[in-house]
Amino acid sequence: MRRSWSLTWTRAGAPRVLALALPLAALTAGVFRLVVQFALPLRPLVRSLVEPATGNFFAAYYAGVLAPVIVGVLVTAAVTLPVTCTAFAVLHDRLRVPRTTPRSAGDSADPTTRHACSPPGPRPE
Repeated sequence: MRRSWSLTWTRAGAPRVLALALPLAALTAGVFRLVVQFALPLRPLVRSLVEPATGNFFAAYYAGVLAPVIVGVLVTAAVTLPVTCTAFAVLHDRLRVPRTTPRSAGDSADPTTRHACSPPGPRPE
């Protein structure tokens, strides 16, 4: 949650998040609609498998109706979630405020001084 709020509470954050979220939402809706249309032939197949197994016509009918929707949700999530998560991670990285302080004049004057995070051992020359 903290990461999400940090994206939107900057001056340029909210418009950029909205500009990224709208095309991703359109992509998700389009992929979902397309996959559900391609999965419609599953209806009679699922209905013909469920009715003899359960003996219940209504359960078979609704299983047939829901089968393309379930396939659509699963395929859409598998296709769009990696793209969406990557896009928002890149946006977060671009909007992030650097937490390092600029080097002072004393730090740059002595080249032998090591940074606290630098590995021990001899320096490469």
